[in-house]
Amino acid sequence: MKRPFWRTLAWKLTLAFVLVAALALGAVGVISYASTRSEFNRFIGDQARNDLVNRVQTYVQENGNLAGFTPYRRNFNVDQGHGTTEGTPRSPDGRVFRDGPIFRASFVALDPQFRTLYATPTLPGGTRLPENLLGRVVPVTVDGNVVAYVAPSGVEPRLDPRSQEFLERTSSSILWGMLAATLAAVGTGLLMARALLGPLQELRRGIQAVQRGEAPREAPRARADEFGEVLHAFHEMHDSVVRNQQSRQQLTANIAHDLNTPLSVISGTLEAMIDGTFKATPERLARLHRETRHVAHLVNDLRFLSLADAGELHLDLQETDAALVLREAVSGVAELAGRQGVTLAVEAPEHGPLMTLDARRVTQVIQNLLSNALSHTPPGGRIDVVVRHEGTSLSVDVQDTGVGIAADKLPFVFDRLYRAEDARSEGGSGLGLSICKSIVEAHGGRIGIRSEPGRGTTVTFALPSVALATPQLTGL
Repeated sequence: MKRPFWRTLAWKLTLAFVLVAALALGAVGVISYASTRSEFNRFIGDQARNDLVNRVQTYVQENGNLAGFTPYRRNFNVDQGHGTTEGTPRSPDGRVFRDGPIFRASFVALDPQFRTLYATPTLPGGTRLPENLLGRVVPVTVDGNVVAYVAPSGVEPRLDPRSQEFLERTSSSILWGMLAATLAAVGTGLLMARALLGPLQELRRGIQAVQRGEAPREAPRARADEFGEVLHAFHEMHDSVVRNQQSRQQLTANIAHDLNTPLSVISGTLEAMIDGTFKATPERLARLHRETRHVAHLVNDLRFLSLADAGELHLDLQETDAALVLREAVSGVAELAGRQGVTLAVEAPEHGPLMTLDARRVTQVIQNLLSNALSHTPPGGRIDVVVRHEGTSLSVDVQDTGVGIAADKLPFVFDRLYRAEDARSEGGSGLGLSICKSIVEAHGGRIGIRSEPGRGTTVTFALPSVALATPQLTGL
C-alpha cells in the first residue's frame, strides 16, 4: 500500500528544513527590522539635535544673545486657541505654532542655567531641565564659548511621511526576502530529501528483489559517500546470496547423485546376492566395500565442513617438526604419482624449526592438494612441492603442470558450493579445497591460488609458528 506523502521521510525532511529556515529567518527578520528602526530613529534624532545646535549658533551669531530664540520660522501661522489642547507648543507670547517642527522635536534648547528657552509639550518655557536629563545635555559653543545647551525634551520623535515610507519599504523588503528564503528552503528540502532518500529507495527495491529471489541487477553508479558504500556492500551481498542459493541447489543435486550412485550399486548387488543371482565373491564384496568407503568419505567431508562453519573445528596442536611432517605427507602420495606417470618432487629441509600445529590436519591439506594436482596433471607432467621458512611462518607451494584453471573461476575455487559443481564429474567429492582452506585458517594461516590455463596451477599456503586455534582433540 502506498504511503501518504505526509507520512514519508521526504515530507519530514522537507518540513524540518522549512521549520529551521522559518525560525532562523524569523529571528533574523525581527532583529533586522528592530535594528533598522532603532538605527534610523537614532539617525533622525541626531539629525534633529544637530539641526537645533546649528539654529542656536546661527541665532547667537546674528543677534548676539539668546533673547527671543525659538527654533521655528518667523512666518508661522497662529491659532487663537480654537481646537488646541493642553500642552500644545506656543511661542513666548502664547501663540500656537502650526508649521514648525515642534511636533516632531525631540530636543530642546537651554540657556546656560539649563532653563528651557521655549515651551514644549512636556516642558513649559523657562523651567529647569529635570535631573534625569541633565546627563545627556550637549553644549553649544560660539567662538569657543558655551552659549547654550541642547538636551532631550522627552518627546518621542515622530517620523515624517518620507521617513515612514522608507521604513515601510525596508520592512517589506525584509518580509519578501524571508518569504523567498523560505521558498528556497522548501526547494532545498525537497532536493536534499530526494538525494538522501534515493539510495534508500534503491536499497528497498534490492531487498524486495532478494525476497522475490530475483537475480541481482546491475549496480547503480557509485556514490562517493556512506550511502554509496552501503549500496555497494548490499549489491555484493545480493550477488553472494544468489550465487550461494544457486550453488546450494546444485550442491544438493550433486550430493544426491554422488550418494545415489554407490548406494544403488550396493543395494542392487546385495539384492542380487539375496536372490541368489550373484554369489558373494571376494571381488563383489571388495566392490561393495569401495562403494561404502566412498559414501563414508563424502559424508565425513560434509560433516567436517559443517563443524568448520559452526566454529567447532578443533585442532590437536603439538610442537612438531613441520618440515618432516610435510616430507612424510608427500612421500605417502609418491607411489600413486609414479603409477600415473607424473613426476613428484619435494624441496624441503631435512629438519626445520619446531612449530605448533596439528600434524594430521596438515598432512590432510598436503594430500588433498596433491590429489587435486594429480587429477589435473596428465602423464609426463610434474608436481613440485616447495617448503620454505618466511620469518615466523612456514610457506608451502604445490605447483603442477596440469591443465590450469580459467581466470573467471579462480575467485571461487575455495567456495565449496561453487566448486562442487565441477568436482562431481571428476569422481571426487569436490570439497577438497574447501577443507584445505578450513584447516589452514583454523591454524591462523592463509591460502591462495594462481593459475594459467594450459600451463598449470600453484596453490600456496602459509602457517604461523604458533597456531591460533585452541588445542583440543577432535572426533574426526
